[in-house]
Amino acid sequence: MKRYELLADVYQYHFDGQDPDTGDFLFHWDYENPVVSKATGGSIKPFDSLESFGAQYKNNQMVQLFMPYRPSLRDKVGRVRNKSGEVQFLEVNGEPTTFEVFGVFPQDDMNGKTVDYRVILVRGSVQ
Repeated sequence: MKRYELLADVYQYHFDGQDPDTGDFLFHWDYENPVVSKATGGSIKPFDSLESFGAQYKNNQMVQLFMPYRPSLRDKVGRVRNKSGEVQFLEVNGEPTTFEVFGVFPQDDMNGKTVDYRVILVRGSVQ
C-alpha cells in the first residue's frame, strides 16, 4: 500500500457522569477542539468489500492511518486531508466523513521502541 502524508482531526471522548434521574450515562465528543495529528496512510481496498448479509445489510468502509498520536478506542477521527488541505473522504452532501476508531496497534522499530501507531478506522454509521 502506498502511504500518503495526511493530517487528521481526532475528536476526544469525554465522559460527563451519570444522570441521577434516569441513570443514563452522559458523554460527548469534543468537535470544537480536535487534536490535529500528522498521519500517513489511505483506504484499505480489501476491506472495502466487507459485506455481511444477515438480518441487516452491512458494508464497512475502512481506512488505515499511521499516526504518532495514540487515539483511544472511544475517539472519533474526521477531516482527513492531504498536505494542501483537501479533505480526502467526503459524504454525499460534501461534509467530511467521520470515522470511529476500530483498532490501535503500536508499530515498533528493531529496538522495541514505538515509532507510531497503526490506526484502523471504520466509517461512522450516522453522519
